[in-house]
Amino acid sequence: MSHFGCDTILCFGDSLTQRGWDVSRNGWVAQLSEVYARKLDVVSRGYGGYNSRWTLSLLPQILPTTDSKGPRPRLLTILLGSNDAFLPGLKQHVPIDEYRSNIESMVNMVTDPQSAHYSSDTKILLITPPALGEKLYSSMCDLYVGRTPESVKACADVMRDIAERHSLPCVDLWTAVETQAKEVGGELDGYDAFSFDGVHLNAGGNDLLFKLVLQAIKQHYPELDPSKVPHVVPLLSELTAAIKENEDLDIAQFLKFK
Repeated sequence: MSHFGCDTILCFGDSLTQRGWDVSRNGWVAQLSEVYARKLDVVSRGYGGYNSRWTLSLLPQILPTTDSKGPRPRLLTILLGSNDAFLPGLKQHVPIDEYRSNIESMVNMVTDPQSAHYSSDTKILLITPPALGEKLYSSMCDLYVGRTPESVKACADVMRDIAERHSLPCVDLWTAVETQAKEVGGELDGYDAFSFDGVHLNAGGNDLLFKLVLQAIKQHYPELDPSKVPHVVPLLSELTAAIKENEDLDIAQFLKFK
């Protein structure tokens, strides 16, 4: 076991993942880290503003190779599409067919036995981009232009389709936000319950995504249910009980990472 101590959950994507560590907005990645504390290290590799074309070049640099030693991802989450959804002519735009190809290449990087990064131990969870809150989005500064609800939905549709074709679970954040926003309603059509700018998640949106991710893990990868993943080192109660039972306990041996 390397000095990192334990395997990981690798959260990969754009700003929706990068901002997942924002504890002031109940970041979904931070919440994952809390429930897997001392069990799996939650690693965020989110790149604000990046699309699937650019992140495709990054993933091989992040994933361990098949023959590498030490910790490896037990779960890989992929959340991309909000930047690919910029309209043609804008620098972040990625044609929908290329978006599909890029996401499938990322999946194959882990699942194809011929890949240098193949890992039968790594599970994959795809996540659709959230629905775009058009009124909230258009109320922001001029920076927030160039996406439409339809262009984001197209990416969400492709992400769901890829999941189905590869028999992978998919967290349908797009449908969850779209459906629940309509139930909330109001001047901004309810999207302000889940987003602070029509794209990025606020506390409500992060709580929703965390809940959906945890549900998907428990349903599709029950061995990764945080209640079933063992601690890599004993709890304090276990350590003190062992010392009480055996005063000559070899502490260094007892505390070896599992």
